[in-house]
Amino acid sequence: SRLQRFYNKVKAEVLPVRKVFIFMMIAGFFSGFFGGLIGVRGPPLIMFFFFFEYPKKQVKANGSIIATANTLIRVITYAVSDPPETYVSEHWFAKDEWRVYVTVLVLGFLGSPCGIYLSRYLNRGGYKVALAALLIVNGITMMITATLDLVKKES
Repeated sequence: SRLQRFYNKVKAEVLPVRKVFIFMMIAGFFSGFFGGLIGVRGPPLIMFFFFFEYPKKQVKANGSIIATANTLIRVITYAVSDPPETYVSEHWFAKDEWRVYVTVLVLGFLGSPCGIYLSRYLNRGGYKVALAALLIVNGITMMITATLDLVKKES
């Protein structure tokens, strides 16, 4: 049956436990952990796919599934829980921020096809350079904003 073939394929991929599977579990855990902790789930996955060779279409497809699952879990959590008293709004999603939500949604839908189209021109090396550049830019941005927040709090 189809289910039996799927089971056998998964079993062949997973058993015996290979190094890639262990690193996949670690990256998946930390992706979810950081997604829940600070809302940024990408860096552990980027590092995993940087070191282990997978076709870029497979990386993008897996990323879409992981992002969807992570986002659904967070939206459900936000919908059923109240923010802490120190939060800037009485609800997780502030009504007066609707312009931000709509802008990100619309531009995300517009940007995705552009990225998909341009990804045709990236070879494996270019793909790794793009991943590394994304990590570097994100890291620099986070260090600068954290430093500015610290300086602001001290003054």
